[in-house]
Amino acid sequence: MTTAADYALPSPSQCLAIPTGLTRKGRSAAQAILRVMARFEATNLGGCRAFYAPAAWKKRGEEYGLTSELIVVYDGGDLVSFFSRYSESMTRPEAMREELAKIGLWVEPCTCWYSALYVQ
Repeated sequence: MTTAADYALPSPSQCLAIPTGLTRKGRSAAQAILRVMARFEATNLGGCRAFYAPAAWKKRGEEYGLTSELIVVYDGGDLVSFFSRYSESMTRPEAMREELAKIGLWVEPCTCWYSALYVQ
């Protein structure tokens, strides 16, 4: 059952925390994303927790991405420029796709505010 605590805003230190319950690929994906973000000096998440394990995502009652390696949320922060289909940047999405491809993952946009990462 979902409670109000499940929807509480994370502290700034929690926004980029890598969650427990990930596969090795999911953890590698989160680390790769953090490297690309650092390369572009893009670490503002607008108070949004960036990473979720699929099990935690299911517990929230979300519908898409439940069989993925990692859920990436970018509602209101810098991550949108790396994952949104409507990003104004051409280099950021390409840099992210290339980095994730190195570890055998691809990105599926689920909604306008989050994506799921899957094994290729």
